[in-house]
Formats: sequence, structure tokens, C-alpha cells
Amino acid sequence: MRDNAVFDWGTALSAVAGSGALRPVGPVAALSIARGYRAYGPSLGLIIAISAARYPNRIAVIDEAGAVTYRELVRRSEAIAASLHSLAPRARTLGILCRNHRGFVEAMIAGSRLGCELVFLNTELPAAQLARILERHAPDVLVHDDEYLAAVAEAGYPGLRVRGWVDEAAESDLPTLDQLARHHHLSPPRAGRPSKITLLTSGTSGMAKGVARQVGLRPALEAAASLAAASRLGHRDTAIVAPPFFHGFGLGALAGQLALGATVVTRRRFDPELALAAIERHRATVFIGVPIMIQRLAALPAEVRRRYELGTLRLALTGAAPISPNTIETFLRDYGPRLINGYGSTEAGVVSIATPADLEHSPKTVGRPILGVSVRILRADRTPAAVGETGTIFVRGGLGFHGYTADHGGSAPAKEIRDGYVNVGDMGHLDAQGRLYIDGRDDEMIVSGGENIYPREVENALAEHPAVTDVIVIGVPDHDYGQVLRAYLVTTGAEPGDEELKTHIRARLERYKIPKQFVRLTELPRNPSGKVLRHKLGAEAGS
Repeated sequence: MRDNAVFDWGTALSAVAGSGALRPVGPVAALSIARGYRAYGPSLGLIIAISAARYPNRIAVIDEAGAVTYRELVRRSEAIAASLHSLAPRARTLGILCRNHRGFVEAMIAGSRLGCELVFLNTELPAAQLARILERHAPDVLVHDDEYLAAVAEAGYPGLRVRGWVDEAAESDLPTLDQLARHHHLSPPRAGRPSKITLLTSGTSGMAKGVARQVGLRPALEAAASLAAASRLGHRDTAIVAPPFFHGFGLGALAGQLALGATVVTRRRFDPELALAAIERHRATVFIGVPIMIQRLAALPAEVRRRYELGTLRLALTGAAPISPNTIETFLRDYGPRLINGYGSTEAGVVSIATPADLEHSPKTVGRPILGVSVRILRADRTPAAVGETGTIFVRGGLGFHGYTADHGGSAPAKEIRDGYVNVGDMGHLDAQGRLYIDGRDDEMIVSGGENIYPREVENALAEHPAVTDVIVIGVPDHDYGQVLRAYLVTTGAEPGDEELKTHIRARLERYKIPKQFVRLTELPRNPSGKVLRHKLGAEAGS
């Protein structure tokens, strides 16, 4: 079996050099970097401290509160860390329940400075799930926005609480990040150990699982070098980072831009037209968004797009959820050949990257495996699948997978691992050039009348209908066939009838892949990373 990693180090190192990351620094910056390494150890905070040493006066983050430089961001964060140490000197875990703003970054840097494990919490968790996850991870300190005051209180969280984004109308005596940043305390001891991070899985089918890891230097460099080779990102970029920071894709985008010394522009909530306005206002060169955000940009009418000058934009990056070929084609048509699509998972990290050239070859591909990552496609009996044959995707390398966090009093769920390759839960195939294609989730395959059907193929066909703006297909029980397909649709304009939709699919797919049922919704229930919450579809249809 051949290794499918085709990003080469020569091209990658050339791109990294062009990004400015290898540019020599002066003695003052070098001394500051050495001090930072001693204080932070290997951590997310360290990479931002290094950028602060290299580019102290450059704007690091622009949010709804304004702009902050790298020097000011790190200075405030270290003051916050000192204040937290004075209030909770034995803190070992820090949870962050914040939307996209500088407070998220300050909490992340402060936690790194204290050597804390950082637990990134989903901002859309129902109160009951938030309570269970806080109990499972038991952070000593929790930084949260004011909109979660009631939910955190209801959860009975017993640790130190700090307010992130402050709502002036909210009544609370809890300390704020701004207040902690103004206090003067002795610096805490150096971190002394690599900082762990814990990400939550999407929870699309139930309770979100925790994935804890220490990010090693080598896999971080391999992912960064691969992205540099595909995107040519650099320290002069200004990037609109729209995905939620708590999610692996959003966190990687945030950390990657700040590691380069670029400027990050963000908002607490995404709006497609405001994103275009931000590109024009800040002369942004890069847009980073999950597929539903790309879809919403692609859906904007031409007259709206023409209101904004987008000439500075040279690149758009997406990932973290499925994206339909129709959305990719529409985006490439309306915004130009600027799109890169990444594939990965909370468990495995970044797996592959599709360049604009890959997407021009086929909008269905998620590209080739990045440096340090190898992909195998295995059949049900776990023998190697042939080129073009659909099987289960197994991944080795990258960030690796070391298990889920166990609930109190219970055991952690397990992932299948074979010869060091972890089952990421997706079905897919490779073409002759080593490009990877995702055909669906292994737990979403539908068996109808003895035929195996992957819903994504049907979804992609329906998405090509001009009146269909969003779609998901599931299997529902049937007395005769075992299961039949049900399509949930969001449409615009003249709503197509069931027979029209069936005719549309019949022209593209086999007869047994035609849904028996079509349900119209005003919108599909999605989590913040854009994945459809399938377990909520019945409730949405009922309402």
C-alpha cells in the first residue's frame, strides 16, 4: 500500500520562508522569545508571545470592541494570569465559554501562562449538557461571556468564575477580564509543563465528547507547513476568522494567524454581508469560514456583492463540515478561484487539504493528505480497498488520538485503531492521484431494499436543483424496504413539488436512491461549526 502524503517539504519550507516565519530577529526580540519560552513552555500562549516579540506594534485582533496590538494583548493576558494565580493559586484547568472576541484569546494566553489545561466549551450547548460537561471536566477557573451567567449558575459550577464579554445591562459581582488586567500582582511561576488542550466533538448525535491532547511540535509544524504550501499565508495578511474559536477548525485558524503575526478580524456572530463589509473596511486578504458560511456568501445576490470592494481578498479557507460541490462551484464562479477546503476531525486534527487546483479538478475532493499524515481506506473486513472503492477512512499521524475524556463514574468511549491508524468515522475513497473523497459517515449509511446508500451523494444531487438552498437526507424505518430515504429541504422562490425533485434526481442517480419523502423546513438545525443536528430534524419538522 502506498503512502498518500504528497505535500513535499521542499515546497512547504519555501512557503514557510515566504510567510516571514523564518525571518531573523534582533537581539531584543530574541531575548523576549527566550523569556517567553521559559515562562510559557510549549503552549498556544507561547506562539502568540513569540509574535508579540517579533511584531509588538502590529494589530493582533480586531473585534467589536476595536483593535489591540500584539504587545497589548500579551501584556493584558499576563496581568490576567497573575490575577488568576492570586485568586486560585492551585488552578490546573481553565474552561473558556466565550464567543469570538479578544477575551477568548486573553483567557487562552492566561491559561497557558499558568500551565493550565485549556477546555474549550461549545457556546451553543443546552443548559443541561453544559452542566454535565462542566461536571465531567471540572475546570478550576471558568471564563464565560455574560450571556451564560444564568446557565453557569444553574449548572451549580463551584469554581472561580470570570466574565469575558460584558453586557452592560447584566447585573453581576463577578470579576471581569478587564478588571483583572488592571490589577498588579506578582508574576506566577513559570508554566513548567506543556499545556494540554481539550476540544469537544460536535455532538451532532448526542452528548459532546471531550478530546484532550498535548500538541507536539512536529505535528504542529507539519500542519502549518502544509497549509503554507497550499495557501501562502503570511505575517502581512489580514484574515476574517469567522468559525467559532472553541471548535478545532476555528481554534486552528485563530492560532495559525496569530502564530504568523497576521491580523485577525472577528465578530461574535457571523453575518454574510457584514463579512463582505469587513473585507472592504479592513482590506482583508483572507476569509476563513465553515461551509455553511461559504454557502451563505455564495447565496448573496449579485447586487449585494457589488456593493463591496473585494479586490484585496486573495484566499478563502473552509473545512470542519461537508460542503456541497454545487456550493463550491457557485463560490468559485462568483468570487474567483480562491477557495481551499480542508478535511479533518476533532480526533485526528487536519488530515488533508484541497487546493484551488484540486477543487477545479473536482469540487467533490477534500484534497491530499498533509505532511506527516497517512490515509488508508479499508473494507468492512479491514482489507485495503482498491482505488475508487468506498471504504472506512483510517488516519495515522498528525495530532494523533489518545482517547476521550471519561465521565465521572464511567468509562470513556473508544475509537477503533488498526496498526496505528484511527477510524475517523467517515467513509470515502481515493483516486489514482491520491486525492481523498468523502462519501459519508459510516453511521449514516442507509440500507434500503438491500442496497447501500450514502446520503451525501443524494444530498449533492438535490443541491444542484436551483430552488434548493440547503438539504439533508436520512433513513427512516419502512415495513417493506427496511429503510427509505427522507429529504429535509430548504428552498427559495417557486417551491418544487415532490415529482419535480424525483425527476431531477432520476436524471443523476439510480432509481433506488430517490427519496420517498420530502419535508420542507425554513432552516436546518445546525451546530456552530455548520454540521446538521440530525437528532433534531424530527422536532423541526413537527414545528
